[in-house]
Amino acid sequence: LQLKPFVNVDSYFVDSLFRRTSKDIVAQLIIMSHFMMGFHRVKVKGRRALPTEAPILVIAPHSSFFDTLPFCCIGAPSVVGKKSLMKIPFFGKLLSLTKPILVDRNEKGSRSSAAHELKQRANLVFNGAKNNGMQWPQIAIFPEGTCTNRSQLISFKPGAFMAQLPVQPVCLRWPNKYDFVSWTWEGTAPLKLFWLSVCQLQTNLEIEFLPVYVPNEAEKGDANLYARNVRAVMARCLQIPTDDYYVEDARYLTLHGKGKLEEFFDLLNRLNMSLSVGEDLHSLQAVWNYLRHSEFSAKHFAVTYNEFQSYLHFPKDQISLRRVFNIMDWQCRRRIDLREFWLACFSKKYTSPIYLDYCQKMFSTTVECLSEVDFVKIVRLPYELSVAEARQLYERRKRFFSSQERIPSSDVDFQKPMIVERKKFSSFNFPPIFLRRRCIEVY
Repeated sequence: LQLKPFVNVDSYFVDSLFRRTSKDIVAQLIIMSHFMMGFHRVKVKGRRALPTEAPILVIAPHSSFFDTLPFCCIGAPSVVGKKSLMKIPFFGKLLSLTKPILVDRNEKGSRSSAAHELKQRANLVFNGAKNNGMQWPQIAIFPEGTCTNRSQLISFKPGAFMAQLPVQPVCLRWPNKYDFVSWTWEGTAPLKLFWLSVCQLQTNLEIEFLPVYVPNEAEKGDANLYARNVRAVMARCLQIPTDDYYVEDARYLTLHGKGKLEEFFDLLNRLNMSLSVGEDLHSLQAVWNYLRHSEFSAKHFAVTYNEFQSYLHFPKDQISLRRVFNIMDWQCRRRIDLREFWLACFSKKYTSPIYLDYCQKMFSTTVECLSEVDFVKIVRLPYELSVAEARQLYERRKRFFSSQERIPSSDVDFQKPMIVERKKFSSFNFPPIFLRRRCIEVY
C-alpha cells in the first residue's frame, strides 16, 4: 500500500476503486488489531447520515490516540488533521488513503487555506459531485483540536462550520470503570497508557450518531455561534458541561507550559486595543492610579470574564477577548488579576528597573514583600516562563531583573533586588479539569 505508483497520495482527485478498497482493508485491520488489544465491545447508536444529508461529521470528545478505532468503525472518512501525522512511518501513508485535509500549525496561512479547502470539499460532498463515477467521501473532524479527558467539551474550532452546511454530531463514550484511554497535556505518557489499556480484559466504546444539525440563518452568518450551538447539543447528549477554553490556551494553563508574549500582543492587536481605558490612561502609572481608586481594589483587583469585558467595553462574544482572559487565568479560578494584565500589556514599554518599580508598587502590600503567587504573576508572561520555572526562581530567592537582560538567567547577578516573602504556594486548579489525569494518578 505504500507504493506510490499504485497509491497516488499527492492526487487531489476523488478515491479510485483501488484506493477505496485499500482504505476499507486497512480500516478492518486496525479494528482487528484493537480487538486483539481488548477493545471487544463497540456499541453504535443512531444512523450515520448520507453524504448529501451531512457532508461533515463532527466528532467529540477527542481524548486519545485510540480514537482511531471509532474513526475506522464509522468507515474511515476523509479527516482534517495536523500535517505532522503524515511523517509517521507507514501510518502516514495509510492516512493518505482517506484524502485528508492537513493543517500545519507552524504556518500562519495553513489554517485559513485548510478552512478554504474544507469548505470547497464539503460543498462537493453535499451536492453529490462525482469524479470518475465515484462519490466524494464525507469529512470527519474533531472540532476541539486537542485531546481532553472527556470531563467537559472545550470550545469548538469554527472551521467545520464555516461551510454553512448541515453537520452530523457524533458522540464518543468510553464507559469503563477505569480511564486508561485519556491522553492529555499533563497526563500519563502514551506508552504507559498503551500498556495499561492492553492489560485490561475488556475496553468498551460507544459511538452515537445524533440527528443532522441544520443551521439557521443566524448560524450561517456566524460560524462561532453555529459551533457553540452544536457543542451544546453534544454536551446535553453526553451529559457533561462545556467550557470556553481553546486548544491554544493549553500551553498557558499547564505547570510546565511556556506562554508566548507575542501571541498575547497579537490578540490585543486583533481587539484594536490601545492599552488604555479612557483617554487619560496612557501610561502604566495612570492605569495604576485608576485601579487603586476604583471598585476593583476592594476585590484585590480580581475580576470575572463579564467584569473584564465590561471594564474594557468589548462585546462578550469576542474570541480574542476570551483568549486574553484565558491566558491570564492561569490559576483556572474564572478570575484574573487586573494588575497582572496591565503589567503584561506594558511589559515592552518599560526597561526592567522601571518595570520592577511598578511591580513593587502594584503588588507589595506589607514591607515590600511579595508572595510566591504575586511573583509568578509578575514574571510568567512578560518573561515567557512556565509556572514551574517561576516558582523555582522564587525558591532560589535571587535578585531579579537586569537593565541589560530581558530574560532572567540563573547566571545573571541581577542589579536590583526584588524582595520576596516565604509564603506557602496556594492550591491551584491548574491544569484545567479537561487537561488532568483521570483514574491513573491523583493530582
